Amino acid sequence: MDVVSHYSDGRRIEYIVIDDLTDNGYQCTRAASSKGVADVIAIKPGQVCLVNVKRTTMPGPDERRRLLDVCNGDGYLLPLVALKPLRKRLEYRLLTGPGPKDWLTWTPDEVMT
Repeated sequence: MDVVSHYSDGRRIEYIVIDDLTDNGYQCTRAASSKGVADVIAIKPGQVCLVNVKRTTMPGPDERRRLLDVCNGDGYLLPLVALKPLRKRLEYRLLTGPGPKDWLTWTPDEVMT
């Protein structure tokens, strides 16, 4: 039986996010081995998304706070979390604060080119 590492599973989900955002008109870059706030950076005119990619659970409060701090609440930089549990749909959450319930559902086709 093959054991899939957390790293390769995370990388696979990052590519799912990149494919989805690319299909919705974004140009994407993966921050390989990211130790920063974003795993994927997605850009389209008027919008830059900093995406923290997780498989099943939201990032902790410190990680959420760092992402929010970088985005600085200006509306141009969007602090997003992408979740992709096994056998479930990809889900995006727009962070509105550092708390566990401080987020809104987000879809990548909100701003089209």
